[in-house]
Amino acid sequence: MLAVTAGTLTACGSVDGKTDKSGTALGAAKTSTSQYLKPGERTLAPPLTGTSLTGEHIDIARWRGHVVVINVWGSWCAPCRKEAPELARLAKETKPLGVRFLGVDIRDSKTAATAFEKGYGITYPSIFDPDSRSMLGFKSLAPRAVPTTYVLDRSGKVAALSIGPLTARDFLPIIQGIADEKPAPTGR
Repeated sequence: MLAVTAGTLTACGSVDGKTDKSGTALGAAKTSTSQYLKPGERTLAPPLTGTSLTGEHIDIARWRGHVVVINVWGSWCAPCRKEAPELARLAKETKPLGVRFLGVDIRDSKTAATAFEKGYGITYPSIFDPDSRSMLGFKSLAPRAVPTTYVLDRSGKVAALSIGPLTARDFLPIIQGIADEKPAPTGR
């Protein structure tokens, strides 16, 4: 059985008085909450594409067949700085399981974002999304605060969601459990 932590989500106001393209003020989460979705409760993640901080084109559809961890962050976000070493550790520890990590850097500058990744040893790619548009397709699961972390199962469905800073100790069993799931049979 997978551990699920519960908490209350409260968000600070918008950063620099800005809102994203949907009009939502995404502030830094003050507490954490995580949710695991049973296979029958999962929905297919919407398309997520973009250009990384290094100029690489990324399309998560190409990662189908892998468990994918997507972390929405910003260098301006104190909880993101708190969890960055935890994510670096999780990426390293779960790589042998075939887990892929992707960051989505929002409302940031490339200079600040690149320095953040270098400073915290983040080696996985991040989509550079200064206008916060890439996650709009997630609709009801769209981030309401940062950091927000999603885990997609091998079929591309949202299997877990964490809002607020996570720890490797608490989130590793969730990722491992999803990685250990048997793929759903295909065909008729």
